[in-house]
Amino acid sequence: DGVNYCTISLNQHIPQYCGSCWAHGATSALADRIKIARGAKGADVQLSVQHMLNCGNVGSCHGGTVDGPYQWIYKLGKRTGSGISYFTSQPYLACSSESRDGICKNADTSCKAENIARTCSTFGEPCVGLSEYPNATISDYGSIMGKNAMMKEIYNRGPISCGIDANPLLKYTTGVIRGWSLMQDHVVSVVGWGTDPEEGLYWIVRNSWGEYWGENGYVRVKSGALALERSCTWAVPDTYTAPEKNNEIHCYEGGENCKVSAKDESTAAAPATRKPELWKRDEVERRGFQWRGNSSTPSSHELLFTPSNGFPETFSWCDKDGKSYCTVSVNQHIPQYCGSCWAQGSMSALADRIKIARKAEGIDIQLSVQHLMNCGTAGTCQGGEPNAAYQWLKEISDKTGSGISYTTGQPYLACSKDSDAGFCKGVDFSCTAENVQRTCATFGKKCVGMAKYPNATVAKYGSIQGKDAMMKEIFNRGPIACNVDAVPILNYTGGIVTAKSKDTDHSISVVGWGTDDKLGFYWQVRNSWGEYWGEQGYFRVQSGALALEQDSCIWATPKDFTAPERVNLLHCYEDGSNCAAAVSATELVVCVIERPFAGSPACLRSPASGSSGMIGSMFQAGWGVCLERSVARTWESFKKPENHANNWEEAVSFWAVSFAHELAHFESPLHDRQHGRAMEMSQRAVLPGLARVLSKPWGSAVGSQNVVHRKWTLQGSGGNLLG
Repeated sequence: DGVNYCTISLNQHIPQYCGSCWAHGATSALADRIKIARGAKGADVQLSVQHMLNCGNVGSCHGGTVDGPYQWIYKLGKRTGSGISYFTSQPYLACSSESRDGICKNADTSCKAENIARTCSTFGEPCVGLSEYPNATISDYGSIMGKNAMMKEIYNRGPISCGIDANPLLKYTTGVIRGWSLMQDHVVSVVGWGTDPEEGLYWIVRNSWGEYWGENGYVRVKSGALALERSCTWAVPDTYTAPEKNNEIHCYEGGENCKVSAKDESTAAAPATRKPELWKRDEVERRGFQWRGNSSTPSSHELLFTPSNGFPETFSWCDKDGKSYCTVSVNQHIPQYCGSCWAQGSMSALADRIKIARKAEGIDIQLSVQHLMNCGTAGTCQGGEPNAAYQWLKEISDKTGSGISYTTGQPYLACSKDSDAGFCKGVDFSCTAENVQRTCATFGKKCVGMAKYPNATVAKYGSIQGKDAMMKEIFNRGPIACNVDAVPILNYTGGIVTAKSKDTDHSISVVGWGTDDKLGFYWQVRNSWGEYWGEQGYFRVQSGALALEQDSCIWATPKDFTAPERVNLLHCYEDGSNCAAAVSATELVVCVIERPFAGSPACLRSPASGSSGMIGSMFQAGWGVCLERSVARTWESFKKPENHANNWEEAVSFWAVSFAHELAHFESPLHDRQHGRAMEMSQRAVLPGLARVLSKPWGSAVGSQNVVHRKWTLQGSGGNLLG
């Protein structure tokens, strides 16, 4: 009927590989049925796969069953009165108790309160588990098989979860897939069917391998193929947390009134001070951004339409003409605290505008805040500037033709290069290909960066200030990002905020406005503190309160974005091998230095995954032993005092040229060409690689990011580099 009832797409394989298809298939089908029950009104509900991995005992990252998830949710609801938590209370980490890949080795996934629903209020403070949290239960569940039963269940009640043979899907790109299979080794959700003139009936199937795979994360499967019709499950939603159900959870930002031990403690008032998450003007300009910048002069905002009879008394993009144009809610503070409001507010407003451009048709697009923190210079978990975020996005859009990636290729981990909270310490958040967009094919294999990936660019951006300008921009083009004073809303639970403020320290998005009989005009605002806070993650602010109108607000207009209707899908394989970014020489050096001996062979990718030139030559020349020998030989020379005379710059140059000479042996069999090739490599790859490695905050190193300002010593016997 022209309405989309499918919730956002997912990727089970990142930030590292996890075989949790059994949980993704079940929860996505159930989330779709909740959306159907809500008439597609309001922001989508996204259920927590991680809660199931932590506490379900029906599967792990090493597999599960088709029917186990619904059995667990049903029993949990009957036993406790609460069901599976929402994603904004417990985000997906792709980890379970036995996982050791990636971030998992430093992540706690045991079944305790904070691993069901959590909030993390500030740096240095422990995250707390919540006794109350948004959740969903089911009233009934069951199993079916066969085409007729599947069609009847889908048509009457919504998507179902089914097993499938995944092997033929690994290199699927587009079209109707066929082929007989006996065994099922993967779980998906089936959302509908269609008819092809050549293949006949086919199923419309949502996978959980990201939007760069297949047809925007979906695949069409011929009836009778891939064992899809052999085993399916369904569940009927019972209760779920939503504004229209009048069962919202109203926890404080720090969770003091909802934490598990709150029954035995007084709910003390929140602190009157907090660390600001917004840069001041001097910091913005020091980093090369324009303060409150506009992409054009005069601003395109000046050309917008103002109704002759004024704006309506009530207007919201979350409920416009019976449709919701607001994308999913977010929580910047989990899995550990991160002051990324500047990115969350700006990217959620832009995602809403993309949804408006798409007329709320198709699957919602969620933009990757993590990509912005990994590669942008507009801020970190320690704070930033929302206008600078749009400036950065406009710059890379114009320079590369690609913009910010989607969350299904780079999920939010609440970490940046300067973070040491939770599992952030020791994890690489530098701007490498895999930290822009990644896929992880299986256990033990290195995740690969994608040269092509779903992304969104911006055409224009700008700043505005004041009530009239805000109304005009929102009414004509969509939500905007603005700044507020956060202190008065830390303990907000509902109603209209009236507190007056002089300064701002937090960024949010404004999606509309309304009029109250007593308090008059107010703004409808989306925060980024989860759905257990405020009014399902939103709050209302009286005009003139929280300094909302006195500080600048920002806007951006979408230019291009990856979507089926734009005929620009990627069609990458499951392992990304046909879309993977090639290994650069600099990346090779970085990898080798960081893992000099046992790890060095893992620094190379095979020619089949997109490597060429130096890397390809090494691969074919028996690179494993040779590369280790090169590293060892040059390192031994590097440790000799006579080779650097205690001068760090000379030492770096010596090692760079020596190592480049070793690498050049792979590239050129002719001795008289090796020296020139080595000098080229040292300048193009080795020195930049060293600079990137040594600019990381290892040991006690302090000071400038410039390598020559770092003070290092060599440990005499072991050859370790110490801060």
